Amino acid sequence: MIDFDIPAFYTQSPYAYVRRKTREVNIGGISLGGSYPIRIQSMTNVPTLDTQACVAQIERLVHAGSDYVRLSTPSMADAKHLSVIKTQLKERKLDIPLIADVHFNAKVAEEAARRVEKVRINPGNYIDKKTDTWQYTEKEYTQAIEQMAEKLESLLKICKQYGTVVRIGTNHGSLSQRILSRYGNTPLGMAISAMEFVAICHEFGFHDIVLSMKASNTKIMIQSVRLLAAMLDEKKWNYPLHIGLTEAGDGAYGRIKSAAGMLPLLADGIGDTIRVSLTENPENEIQFAKLLSRIKHTSSPSSDTNNPPIRYNPYVYTKRETSSIDHRHRNAPFIVSDYINIASEDIPLEASRDFVVINDNDVKNIKTQDVLVFEIHENTELLAWRKSLCRLIEKGMKNPIVWKFTYKDASWTSFYAKAAGDVSTVAIDGFVDGICLINPHFSAEKIYQLSLQILQACGLRFSQAEYIACPSCGRTQYAIQDVLAQIKAKTSHLHNLKIGIMGCIVNGPGEMADADYGFVGSAKGSICLYKGQQLIKRNVDQNEAIDALITLIKEHGDWIDP
Repeated sequence: MIDFDIPAFYTQSPYAYVRRKTREVNIGGISLGGSYPIRIQSMTNVPTLDTQACVAQIERLVHAGSDYVRLSTPSMADAKHLSVIKTQLKERKLDIPLIADVHFNAKVAEEAARRVEKVRINPGNYIDKKTDTWQYTEKEYTQAIEQMAEKLESLLKICKQYGTVVRIGTNHGSLSQRILSRYGNTPLGMAISAMEFVAICHEFGFHDIVLSMKASNTKIMIQSVRLLAAMLDEKKWNYPLHIGLTEAGDGAYGRIKSAAGMLPLLADGIGDTIRVSLTENPENEIQFAKLLSRIKHTSSPSSDTNNPPIRYNPYVYTKRETSSIDHRHRNAPFIVSDYINIASEDIPLEASRDFVVINDNDVKNIKTQDVLVFEIHENTELLAWRKSLCRLIEKGMKNPIVWKFTYKDASWTSFYAKAAGDVSTVAIDGFVDGICLINPHFSAEKIYQLSLQILQACGLRFSQAEYIACPSCGRTQYAIQDVLAQIKAKTSHLHNLKIGIMGCIVNGPGEMADADYGFVGSAKGSICLYKGQQLIKRNVDQNEAIDALITLIKEHGDWIDP
């Protein structure tokens, strides 16, 4: 077993934006890491063996601005067909690096590594195999890692020969049985799983690697990336990181959730390449990814050099203990708004006049009963507020905190992206009791609804049905975009439910770990239905599956007539 220490913090500067220093990795002539800009990528969602559809989709992604394109590569036939696709792309003068996405089969990865610029492997299912036991002795655990190293080195030798980069991509939904037996389905387990592979690469002298930690849950994704960054930096292994959610869904909410998951990391200087995973046509991902890559907090140094020590655990979500405030949502953040129809449920903007506004370093004259307002403008260094928060914790002060964010952005998309990122940046560490979003360009009702969506994306307050929907790829067994729309149309009134809609079994059950119900492609035209993590109905005909899902919801007493 390999030991990996976890430092107290994961960035060079907790109180100001400083980009994490990473090594440069050249992927087919387009490098990432180092001082290069954040690279944008996406993935095809058509079968890799369908040459015409695949090439056409890659062409659209190139024109949209994707730096790299990933293709599902489940079989040896898919791996060999990558050469055909590359030839077709060259004939169209489309010189874009390709990434083969491989699960389960090491030989497929080795074949793909001879043909494309990068291979993505998943530590959870690449080598580790399921066994009959969940109990590993120290000797058995160590032997498993040694066997894993032997098999991985075969791929690394080929990658060295062909100049192929390896992405070690850990998914919350597909950790190995061995890792689960010791760490559970946790951010720490995800980070350890990746670090085992990194250690093998490092010992072999292979450094052309990129790492990712992905989950559909924003908290888990952020925590796992933080842990990985901390562990890498402790070892002085400065490998670049790819960040993103596995399943964000579609539409505005999918984008809000992506911003809530990715922008807190980008604000901390973490992330060298990103993907926004939407259940839409892949080219739709690119524009929003570009927007996120441009959003970061100001890097101007604070005049206050008296930096307190960090007083919270950045790797585990814990709500800061505060005194109570009278509002309906006592166990979740409230919203301050002048949307009059919700005054009884949250707090009217007018009532907030009794709250105490403080600046980023003024925590001296606060009374015990004060509700504090931290005012944040678009030119504010948000991370500097960690100082005030740490000082409050140090003094044992339990005053509730309302975050008032003011924006002037007239673009709705840009506004909600920034707002989601800002709220999530402070919420992920348990520092949000209430939020107030201000933007003169939009109605109070529209901003209130946005506030609800952001809080839900952060996993803090639920007000609408949640759909954990994968972006689909060549492995997807049905028309997931159409099915998602149909399921939404029939279930969107079930505000307290989470429904997972997954294209295949690879990450499906694991990524929807906290879903109430699951709809997972099992074979062409067949669907498996889940209640939580329990498989209830196997291989339901796709044409009957949505009705069967609704029946399942009704049978368990979770249905409410619209």
